[in-house]
Amino acid sequence: MAKNVLLLHATRVDIDERVERVLRGLGNPEPPLQLQDVRELLELDFGFYTATDPGLADEAISRIRVATIQVFKRPTLIIDAIRKFSLKALYLPDRKRILLDGNEPKLKHRWNEAHEVGHSLLPWHEEMMHGDNDHTLSRAWETLI
Repeated sequence: MAKNVLLLHATRVDIDERVERVLRGLGNPEPPLQLQDVRELLELDFGFYTATDPGLADEAISRIRVATIQVFKRPTLIIDAIRKFSLKALYLPDRKRILLDGNEPKLKHRWNEAHEVGHSLLPWHEEMMHGDNDHTLSRAWETLI
């Protein structure tokens, strides 16, 4: 496994243990991992949106538990964030929902989905919504962190 120099040793161990728990739960399958099986095990919902027609994002907004006054006062905040930051993938922890930009090339869907599944495994990510753009979804960024 790649050596991560930005995370504390205890954090790396915690992440590795969480990944190993998922793999055990799936019966330690041979690669490639079937992300649908992972989502089912973790009880994650999945869908697509587009920045020009964010239908699933609209639906997610209507179901999100309001965590802050800002979101309460401005329910279109998520759609605005998708557009402003060119988000290509999104994890909504309170709904256990992963949303991917349907306009992204299909070859990127698996990578983006797996990245958001990773957010779902980390308990310190539960209190926030995670959106990723081209930069944070890049393999170079993954190598850095």
